[in-house]
This record gives sequence, C-alpha cells and structure tokens, in this order.
Amino acid sequence: MTSTTVLSIVGPGRSGTTILASVLGEVPGVVSVGELRWLWRRGVLERRPCGCGLPLDECPVWSVVLPKVRHGTAEAAAIAAAQDTLSSLRHRMRVIRDAARGSVGCAPLDRVREITAELLPAIAEVTGARVIVDSSKRAQDAAVLAGLPGIDHYVLHMVRDPGAVAFSWQRRDKTVRVAGGTRPMATRRLLPSVARWTENCLSAEVLRRHVPPANWLFLRYEDFAAEPKAAVERVLAFLGQESPSPFVDEDAVVLGTNHTVAGNPNRFRTGRVRIALDDEWRRRMPRSRQLAVRALAWPLLLRYRYARIGAPARERLR
Repeated sequence: MTSTTVLSIVGPGRSGTTILASVLGEVPGVVSVGELRWLWRRGVLERRPCGCGLPLDECPVWSVVLPKVRHGTAEAAAIAAAQDTLSSLRHRMRVIRDAARGSVGCAPLDRVREITAELLPAIAEVTGARVIVDSSKRAQDAAVLAGLPGIDHYVLHMVRDPGAVAFSWQRRDKTVRVAGGTRPMATRRLLPSVARWTENCLSAEVLRRHVPPANWLFLRYEDFAAEPKAAVERVLAFLGQESPSPFVDEDAVVLGTNHTVAGNPNRFRTGRVRIALDDEWRRRMPRSRQLAVRALAWPLLLRYRYARIGAPARERLR
C-alpha cells in the first residue's frame, strides 16, 4: 500500500501559514486543503464555503471526497464534538505526547484518527496529489495525523514576531465568509494574542520531541517574506519533492482557485500575488506595547533568535 505524504503546518495564527499553504498548493502534485480540523464543523455542519466559493456539498472536489467517507450530519457532529474534547486543556497535552502512537484507548482521539485515516487517502485519490498540506496550525491537530498508519507525516513549524501577530489580531478590516454572507473576523487584545502565541509555540516545542528530526522543519515568516521562492524550494526539498516552485518571479506567484476548507480570508485570493514583508506594526504599534510584548514573550524570542525591538531577524534556527 502506497503511503500518503502529509505536511502539517503548525504555528500561531497570522503568521503567514495561509499564504504559504496556498503557494505550496500551486506546486504540481501538491494540494492544500486549508485547516482540515474545521472540515466537519465549519464545512459540513455550518456549510461555510470552500476556497472555490461553493459549499462543500457543491464543490467539485469535496462533493466527491466526502461520499468516500462517513459524512452524514450525525457523524460530522460526533467528530466535531470529539475534536472539541481533544482541544480542551485536559486532553491537549495527552494528544501531543501520543503523537507517534496508534490507538491509545482515548475514545475521542481514536474516533478522530479513524475518520481522518479514511479521509486523507480519499483526498489523495480524488485530487491525484502526492502531498497533502494541512494548515490547521495547532500542535494537537498535527499530532492526530502523526499517529495514523499509512501516512508519511512531516511538520513545518512557522512563527512570526509576536508583536506583528498581536498587531494583526487587532485589525478590524478583515471579514470571513459564512453561509449567507460575510461577517467581521474576530479580533483579540494584546495580552490574549501574546498568550495564544506563547501557547502555540510551547505546544509545538512539545510536539517536536515526538517527531523524527528529519520530519521537522522550522521557518520564520520574516525569512519566508524576504526570500519566498527560496523558502518554498527549501520546503519542497524537505518533503523530497523535485517539482519546480510555482513562482513567476523571485517574490511573485500566480494563485489559482483552491479547495481549502477553512483559514484566513487570504485563501480566497487568486491571480498574481506578490509576497512581501508586512512590518507595518513596527511603525504603528506604540513602542510601549512592543516592549510589553517582548517582556512577555522574551524566552521564546531568544529561542527563535528574534532581534531586539526595531529590527527583524534573518538568522535561521537549525
């Protein structure tokens, strides 16, 4: 039986994971499915649109994939409930620690793994992809995939300066598409933003202990934005893929329609897209708030070798 290669992109929200996944999805033989953890609740139950703009039951990809697995309303609700259980603080670390194991006697985890083990080969079959990219972001979601049989699993840990993340979460100019229209995207205050950034990074560090070193890659948003073509080529080499990167220039790519089930509104962008460093936060975020972020996140800033306030780092963590 041929294994399915899956790349889990793990990292805090607003760290460039959506655009990176979109770019990878343009590589021949690679498909980006967006945040797969939201397939059942947002996609099936709430009928939020796919990246192609259609509900999943009308999408030319998902309307073929879903009938290959159990996907009725009752089943989708049960899977979504199991995922909610696994997201609780009580279960989260257990899921991560059991990343490389099969059945562990945890009913919610076994349920989610069972349906996901059916889903991933169905996606590969319908799309013809050799590599599936899941940008669910959370370490526990990557851990669910790591324990599946027949899956050649890789993890890309992507981070961004927490000051930039906190600034982005305060923006009110983004909307999300929901059934019947759009609504403003949720915002977060500074302290919750830094807390979420820290929690995501610490969870990723725990997961790293349970993933073979050859299957783990670290990438900063700032390095990706500075040299996007080189960064994507590095990711493809990490996955053992010889396909050319989809860039039409050193920093520009043409994005087609995708079939992502959830993610940042940027997943709906198509056409020529230039990737450039977004450092507006350095000019517009008060220095007192930047200093507060650094004080709160200092140990991990050292870990990821971010420079002092006012100057982005370019070193790579190996």
